[in-house]
Amino acid sequence: MNDVTIADIARTAGVSVSTVSRILNNKPDVAEATRQRVQAVIEELGFTPHAQAQRLAAGRSRAIALLFPDSQLSLMREEFILGAARAASDASYTFYLMASSVTRSQLASLCRSALTDGIILMEIHLSDWRVSYLKRLGFPFVMIGRCANNNGISFIDMDFENAIAQAVAHLADLCHRKVALLALSNEAYERGYGPAVRSRDSYARTCRRLGLPIIVAHSDDTRDQLVEATHKLLDRHPDLTAMISMHGDTTIGVYRALEQRGLRIHGGAVYAAVDGDRLSSIRVRLPGRSHVDRTAERLRRSGAHPPLTPAHPASKRRRAASAETRRPGLNPNRHKRRDAYSNALTCS
Repeated sequence: MNDVTIADIARTAGVSVSTVSRILNNKPDVAEATRQRVQAVIEELGFTPHAQAQRLAAGRSRAIALLFPDSQLSLMREEFILGAARAASDASYTFYLMASSVTRSQLASLCRSALTDGIILMEIHLSDWRVSYLKRLGFPFVMIGRCANNNGISFIDMDFENAIAQAVAHLADLCHRKVALLALSNEAYERGYGPAVRSRDSYARTCRRLGLPIIVAHSDDTRDQLVEATHKLLDRHPDLTAMISMHGDTTIGVYRALEQRGLRIHGGAVYAAVDGDRLSSIRVRLPGRSHVDRTAERLRRSGAHPPLTPAHPASKRRRAASAETRRPGLNPNRHKRRDAYSNALTCS
């Protein structure tokens, strides 16, 4: 282990410690002859400066902190976090992940500590005290998500309103007249969590515009909770013909509930996805001339869609397996790089 300090360098070179410090931090106010003499001593003694100490002395930490105040890590959230970490590494920045909620005093301490040059905020609410505090402090930050008022703030977000509106409109175009939304938890909506509010409000607006009944079921973002929510939803609305889920990869819980009830899944998926440098898009994936395509043509003429119906017992297991492994958008492992934030299911 090298125990050489800048005091040793200064004593050997016959200069002050502050002069050595200025040379190590590439300050211009040092004579060239002195700089060369100190550099020669540094090489002779094998001194290696402490990188973090240098950064702090220069007033830059070259570190980024990401605040993720949520214990539920979905594939979508994981992509954002890992992407930020890779980008920081590519730029030779240290990346810190804080995976718990912070208090005002903790956030204040982080900003004063000089341990980070900037902050990335996730899980943004329409009125978010963290955003207001950092703006007031003038501390550099960006958001994954957005508030109600985003003037002067840099952010990246999914277009939940447009994604949900297009999903409902697409299902209505297939003559579905009872389309339910499997929304995020009611607690998230009441707290003003951006995706929960924007998706539910957009669904309600689109249903009113198209003359569809508003059917909303709330669920935590776990598979078991989604199984339970799906069963309750179908108990209340046995004539339901389509659902839209806001639960990304955990939407597999919906399929499990349908399989348990002996219901068949038809059609593809409608989902919002990150697509290159486009931050939001809507994609409709229907598997060729499938049953749902042919049925939809007949239903357009009749103007109705049949309710969910039980599958034949002999084909139930085979159809359920087919839905999870072959249908585009239904296999949770198939589109990890384009993780779905809203899936539309059509069943009969």
